Amino acid sequence: MTNVDYKKEQISNSEWQVMRIVWSLGQTTTNELIKYLNRKETWQPSTVKTLVFRLEKKGYLTDDGVSRGRKFTALISESSAMLQAGDNLFSSMCAMKNGMVLNHLLEELELSKKDIEIMIGTLEKKLPNAAEEVACNCLPGEEGDCK
Repeated sequence: MTNVDYKKEQISNSEWQVMRIVWSLGQTTTNELIKYLNRKETWQPSTVKTLVFRLEKKGYLTDDGVSRGRKFTALISESSAMLQAGDNLFSSMCAMKNGMVLNHLLEELELSKKDIEIMIGTLEKKLPNAAEEVACNCLPGEEGDCK
């Protein structure tokens, strides 16, 4: 696992949309969030306020303490949140399927040449010490379709 500033609770897809705006702007108000989100979603202002409240409660956002026109900033970097989401995803799957899922992502995602070169370098470093087969980490009785 990577050494990042992890938060305990995962965030929903809707909360990700709010956080992406906060990360892009650096700091924002609820009214600005509503304006940007209305470009993609038909959420009521109360929905956006609820999402902001949840993100504050989960420790992803903080505000400047002003009662009206509060400005929100992220308490976790976008990179840390993305790494956490990836780690959470893979920790919930059978370890024997990680390669299959990663390969699917490599086939489907648009990647830069630099990204690909970095991945090739990482894989070349891992290859000499890689196991012949990754051990199943499923609970007893769940191993049925690991192979």
